[in-house]
Amino acid sequence: MSALAFVMSSQSVPSSWTASKGSSGHIRPSFGRFTWTLFLVIILLASGISANITAVKTNLREPLVEQHPFKMVTRGVFTTTALSLLTPVVSGHTLDGSSNCKIIPGDSSWPGDSDWSALNETLGGRLIASVPLAAVCHNKPFNIYDEGKCGEVKAGWDRPETHFVEPVEFNAPIFQNATCDPFTSADQECGLGNYVSYAVNLTTDTAADDVKAGLAFATTHNLRVVIKNTGHDYLGKSTGKGALSFWTHNLKNISIIDNYASDDYNGPAIKIGAGVQGFDVVNPLHEAGYVMLPGSCPTVGLAGGYTQGGGHSILSSKYGLSADNVLEWEVVTADGTLVTATPKQNQDLYFALSGGGGGTFGVVISMTTRLFKDSKIGGANNFTFAAASDKKEDVATFWDAVGSLQNLSIPFIDAGNSLVYLVYAWPDKNVPSLTAYSVTVPDCDTTDCVDTAMKPFTDDLTAKGVKYEYSAKVSGSFLEHYNASFGPMPYGWYPVSQVTGGRLLPRAVVSDEEMGKNLTATLKMTVQEQGFSVGCVASNAKAGVREGVVSSVNPAWREAAAFCLVVGKWDYSIEREEMMKMQKALTEVVQPALDAATPGGGCYLNEANFEQADWQEQFYGLENYKNLRNVKDKWDPTGVFYALTAVGSEDWELDGDGRVCKKQ
Repeated sequence: MSALAFVMSSQSVPSSWTASKGSSGHIRPSFGRFTWTLFLVIILLASGISANITAVKTNLREPLVEQHPFKMVTRGVFTTTALSLLTPVVSGHTLDGSSNCKIIPGDSSWPGDSDWSALNETLGGRLIASVPLAAVCHNKPFNIYDEGKCGEVKAGWDRPETHFVEPVEFNAPIFQNATCDPFTSADQECGLGNYVSYAVNLTTDTAADDVKAGLAFATTHNLRVVIKNTGHDYLGKSTGKGALSFWTHNLKNISIIDNYASDDYNGPAIKIGAGVQGFDVVNPLHEAGYVMLPGSCPTVGLAGGYTQGGGHSILSSKYGLSADNVLEWEVVTADGTLVTATPKQNQDLYFALSGGGGGTFGVVISMTTRLFKDSKIGGANNFTFAAASDKKEDVATFWDAVGSLQNLSIPFIDAGNSLVYLVYAWPDKNVPSLTAYSVTVPDCDTTDCVDTAMKPFTDDLTAKGVKYEYSAKVSGSFLEHYNASFGPMPYGWYPVSQVTGGRLLPRAVVSDEEMGKNLTATLKMTVQEQGFSVGCVASNAKAGVREGVVSSVNPAWREAAAFCLVVGKWDYSIEREEMMKMQKALTEVVQPALDAATPGGGCYLNEANFEQADWQEQFYGLENYKNLRNVKDKWDPTGVFYALTAVGSEDWELDGDGRVCKKQ
């Protein structure tokens, strides 16, 4: 699922962005891409599969800033001038690193212009030199300041579509580190900071070969490697100082398979490239009469960290997590080999990719997953209630109602339904509210069945004397329901700049009177005292478990009544140090309190605090992590792929200059 950044953004994004076509054969800057439309056809060659295949045409959104041909330049002028606030100082490393450190720009062994040019030639001109999008807002060192374009960048900065079309951008403000954003002074140098140095633009016909070539280059020159899928990344996994990045956004191939046949599944399926996002598939699937499990943000990259980390959806109570539905992965492993992983072939790699987290086992090129028949779906136009006033007794009644809702959600989700809601207290921290953005009752073709499903909630509110708003509705298709919940399509309304934490709420906690009260008291502290919003998805992750097919999803998912995301809205108008205080409060106050209130709960590794304590246990489960670590050691024994909090990352640390170094 996408990050549920539940605070509405008031910023608008221009809808008429265009780009001029660049010249091939040059390393091009990262602030644009070619204007083109793909028509992509996949031919399935896997043995044992018989299928009727329909290729789907996708439209690619244009970048914000025009592209121009870009000649090779001396990389030294693009090194950062600001020390990352995120990198702990590790003693014992020289300026040029050492045999146990990946090199960074400025090190004497950094590849020369001729080396990068040779790689670019090998890649057919698909190597991209990093130029941050916000470079148009700064005078130096790129010398492309443009007041008008800077205004567009600033207006769209909090929108996902501003970032996912750009090869080196990422939407995590903490990791952006204010080294080059549109809100700092034009006289401040635009440093690369935590940005990668180069990116490989993967395209459908050459992706596997290009990954192989890039990995060989990175190994030869001792470079850090990262994978940037598309959509969302709140834990800084898709970027890294001095890294060579594999950018999968343009792998937009989509093929609908009416009759997929394998040993463990027979039925409709879809094969998608690693760059396909939710908004790319919902319309083609609607036209074909199918649904799959997209995230709650339409811009999420489906085959990226979303599914590789688990992937929860408003249909999860009926069909399980996205990772539970994968049939095949195509992935380039650390040695440059393209392999297919299924429940029967390369089973350990299939297991790891299906829930064990992105960015660490290999570069996923495509994913094949199950489809389901579309149908009418029940929902609600609105479901909301709030404290009647800021009086102590009214606030107490509100939180009592929240606790009851979480308890009552268990039979609701076990019936195949889901509920997505936000608990917040803005603009007045003294008067908390709850709003459900999505009520999902599958296979429901009348408002009566919606009312029946929702009756325990509304009856409880009535009994408590809490006023609420609610009206049932029925959508003729999943697309209609999805758009009503998370639209307008194609990009939805979620902003992306935030401080992020989260917790899985065990059924045993929300159903126990005393533990439930402790949990709601903790949520009250989080919302009313610390100023965070809490967005929860109540769903039943047990639903999609397939007999004989083992995924590596955090076992805590299977016993959870809901996943709750803790969101602090990032404010670029105030000093960064003030926002870092919010991150500090999350790490030192809110997250520990949530963890303590939800024993056995765990975290969803895609939407979590990157400073989470005991992350191996909380993100993966300890026994599960041991198995994942064995897979990591087999398929990537030298640690080619590193990502923060990813499997195997405990073997590495960042030195004071941002180098990734092997722990001694």
